[in-house]
Amino acid sequence: MTLPASPYVVLGLIAKKPGSGYDTAAFADRSVRYFWPISRTQVYSELPRLEELGWITGTLVPQDRYPDKRVYQPTPTGLRALRDWLDVPAPRQRIQDVVLRTFFGAYMSSQRLAEQLAEYRQQAEKLRAELLAIVEHLDAKGLDHSRVLTQATARYGVLQAEATIAWTTETQALLEPPQGQAG
Repeated sequence: MTLPASPYVVLGLIAKKPGSGYDTAAFADRSVRYFWPISRTQVYSELPRLEELGWITGTLVPQDRYPDKRVYQPTPTGLRALRDWLDVPAPRQRIQDVVLRTFFGAYMSSQRLAEQLAEYRQQAEKLRAELLAIVEHLDAKGLDHSRVLTQATARYGVLQAEATIAWTTETQALLEPPQGQAG
C-alpha cells in the first residue's frame, strides 16, 4: 500500500506524543510545522484513516467542562508501519524529507538514519560542486546585470548546499557513540 507522507507524519506525532486530535495538531504546530507543511485539517483528516488501518487506537475520554474527546496512541502495527516507512528514503530526497526522518529517527536504527544522512550529504556535495562550477563560469564570462542575478541564485543554492552539508555532518556526529563506548 502506497500512502503519501501525511499519514506517517501524523502517526509519528502520535508515536512521539499520544493525545487527542487537538493535542496532535498543536504538537505539529510546535514541531514539524517548521520544516514540513501540515495543517490542522490534515491532522484531523488522517486520524480516521490511521484508526481504520489499525495503526492507532482511539479511546473516548469524558470531560466535565468540554465535549468528550478521543485520545489516540499507536498500535504495534502502527509502529512497525512507521519504522518501515522511515527505513526507505523519500523518493525525492529534499531537505524536508531528511529533517522529517531525523525528527522521527528514534523509530529507526541509528545506522539506517546515518546511512540516509550520508546519502543526502553526498547529494548536497554534488549539488554544491555543480553550482560552484556555474558561479565560476559566470565569473569567467564577465558579469552583466542578468549574469549577476543568475550568479546570485546559484550562490543561494551553494549556501543551501553548504548548510545541508554542515547539518548532516553535525547530526551524524550525534549518532556516534561517545569515545570509549560501543554502540
